[in-house]
Amino acid sequence: MAQFQVPQFIEVEDKIIGPLTLKQFMYLVVGGALLFILYFFLQFFLWFFAALIIAPLALALAFLKINGRPFIYFIMSVITFIFKPKLYLWKKTERQ
Repeated sequence: MAQFQVPQFIEVEDKIIGPLTLKQFMYLVVGGALLFILYFFLQFFLWFFAALIIAPLALALAFLKINGRPFIYFIMSVITFIFKPKLYLWKKTERQ
């Protein structure tokens, strides 16, 4: 009878580029490319303030996990919470 190796830890993403997954690598590349492009279009002090926002955001998207969930899911949950209606009305039904 033939034996086959069963993959384990399927929910773990493959490390594509060194210790980084493809998603992590893409977050860092997009953040770096955005900063690179902005460097040529903005004055240095404006670019510096943009870099203070974009670089930590790219790093957080790539590496930060809140309660074991990637940071992008946290951001999506915050946006959903902000735009979802928060008024709940309860209408009592009479018992017969």
